[in-house]
Amino acid sequence: MGILFKNNTLPVTDVDTTQGIITLYASSFGNVDSDGDVIEKGAFTKTVSERGPQGSNRIKHLWMHNVMEPIGRPIQMMEDMKGLLVVSKVSDVKNGDYLKLYADGVITEHSIGFEIIKSQDTKEARRITETRMWEYSSVTWGANENTPVVGMKGTAEEKAETLLKRLDTLTKAFTKGSYTDETFELLAVEMQILKNEITALVTKEPQPSTQESEPQFAIDIYELYKIL
Repeated sequence: MGILFKNNTLPVTDVDTTQGIITLYASSFGNVDSDGDVIEKGAFTKTVSERGPQGSNRIKHLWMHNVMEPIGRPIQMMEDMKGLLVVSKVSDVKNGDYLKLYADGVITEHSIGFEIIKSQDTKEARRITETRMWEYSSVTWGANENTPVVGMKGTAEEKAETLLKRLDTLTKAFTKGSYTDETFELLAVEMQILKNEITALVTKEPQPSTQESEPQFAIDIYELYKIL
């Protein structure tokens, strides 16, 4: 079947930049994803035992699913009620940029690369009950094949608010951070993507309205956008 990738938006639970330890959820349980799949609790039990830190230690922490860019390794992996919880040792390379991106709140999402070993099809979804896990990756919106707004739930105002919060985080990291030039360039690319998305939301053709003035939402978002 090949390797699949599944994103997870559960928050990072702890960042220790002194020790280079990040505690994160690599995957979550119970939610139906865009592919119609649900990963069940217990799906990682065997693969963690065999391939995790207490086994052959074959599972790696990658950057954006790039096998040529490993950034760390798991030192603990366990399932809880939410998902696959990982204590990851991130290597102090690239001027410590990876750890800084976590500390600055730029990296908040993760994705796993795995194979399906066992699954069961139901009317609601394909329920994945056993996996062979290869890696978990630090990911950003910029690494997604889709733009940030695609698939984002909520009204235009809620979408814009989410994008503005992300842009604010990146702006602070860009102005106050001490990254390598390469990382600064990546931050700049994502900031431009977000600005384009916000602009698209703000400048959409207005719907017919009985009000004489411009909707307050468009004015508020535009003013925030100018400040950032």
